Amino acid sequence: MRPELDETQTAALDETATQDKSPALDKTATARAKEAPPPAGADLAEGVRLGHFRIERKLGAGGMGEVYLATDLALDRPVAIKVLPSGTASGKARERLIKEARAQARVNHTNVAHIYFIGEEEGRLYFAMEYVTGKTLAERIAAGPLPVEDALAVIRAATLGLREAQRSGFTHRDVKPSNLMVDGHGVVKVLDFGLAAGSPGSVTDGPVAQTTLAGTPLYMAPEQARGEAIDFRADIYALGATLFHLVSGHPPFIADSVDELLTLHASAARPLVPRGDNPRTTIKAIGSLIARMMAPNPADRFASYDELLRALELASVEQARPAGIWVRGIAAFLDFLLVLIVLGLVEGLVELIHTPGDFVRGPVVLVTTYIYSALAIGRWGTTAGKGLFELQVVSVTTGDRPTWRQAIRRQLIAATLPLAFTVGDEAFGALHFAWPAFICRILLGLTAVYYFFAMMHSSLRVPGKRAPWDRMSGTMVRYRTTRGSTGAAA
Repeated sequence: MRPELDETQTAALDETATQDKSPALDKTATARAKEAPPPAGADLAEGVRLGHFRIERKLGAGGMGEVYLATDLALDRPVAIKVLPSGTASGKARERLIKEARAQARVNHTNVAHIYFIGEEEGRLYFAMEYVTGKTLAERIAAGPLPVEDALAVIRAATLGLREAQRSGFTHRDVKPSNLMVDGHGVVKVLDFGLAAGSPGSVTDGPVAQTTLAGTPLYMAPEQARGEAIDFRADIYALGATLFHLVSGHPPFIADSVDELLTLHASAARPLVPRGDNPRTTIKAIGSLIARMMAPNPADRFASYDELLRALELASVEQARPAGIWVRGIAAFLDFLLVLIVLGLVEGLVELIHTPGDFVRGPVVLVTTYIYSALAIGRWGTTAGKGLFELQVVSVTTGDRPTWRQAIRRQLIAATLPLAFTVGDEAFGALHFAWPAFICRILLGLTAVYYFFAMMHSSLRVPGKRAPWDRMSGTMVRYRTTRGSTGAAA
């Protein structure tokens, strides 16, 4: 695999020809601009002043500029200075640097590195930004894959930053491990908006035309590589490729040339995530998540960053820890006991509840229990019994309280079999049909056993495990959580 496959590449597009969709154009990420780039000047020496910033040392360089550690003399703090090499501070390179600074400055979010100042000194255009101490994800995975939970936390934090960029009107276009950094406090920062597409002040829900064909081949979405109009889903694709790299230790596709690599991204089957030391079910959940994020067709990816955040949360045991079987059982018993007490206090129903053999005794208790649960879950997302143990019922699509439709559907599905067999038992007993009543009692007992094991299965510390009534209604029972906003990666 050639080194440039992991480097940001740019190629100027003939905008007129692009609009005409001329078949003569065959632009790829390896195409070079027609004009030769101007020669780069010498590195800035230690002590050189750019405005009120003093250069300390060089941090790195790339096709988009050189980065230096500097001291802000006005505020006495370290900053990172991005500078266009001497001789390139005009034309497209200059416009790109200004656009990068303005785009990044508009995104005010914890998970995006902040811009402080833009200026020009002796023909050198530069901007000062937050100096993030720590390592990029590219440096971290050089030592091996990240634990799954750490990788999910990183991607979740990057998603929060990119969502804010979308709200500010920009698509990043160059998401990759080397553009994600974890600072000394464990906070993930999205770096380098040099290829950002879009216009400030308008949310980029619709497609944005690419005026340059650019990106990093190892992580580039197929539509971005083809030079088509893109939206935030191109960044979701790159996030999926990055997540694969973080948990597997290598990019999703490897090739000897850019053209071959882009073909793999566009048409090859999505790669399987190596299991390593992870449980099979955990890797299966991560693999399904990555496959959707990296779907070749943008329409098959997540329809919003919020939807992606919910999926990341569900794939994480730490974020969506399922409720334990015994806690759920005790909570259900307490709710049932509460219903019995309330019904026992209602005049006219006491005799129905406590008179043996009465036809409506069992059905009344069950129906009342399920109605109470549906109302409580639809209104508060929990019941009295569940609330005592900090349990909540949430929608898997929003992570918040279920809708009324979900709450009612959940209870109807859970109630159908127990209620049917209970009514059958009571009805056949009243008619003195012993065998049918006995069969209904047997089926009711088997249903109870099935429900017990279904709840036990859904209580395992495995992502995506839910009881049938939760799965069919789009809900889940979990411990109440407090969501973080920065996605620390330990």
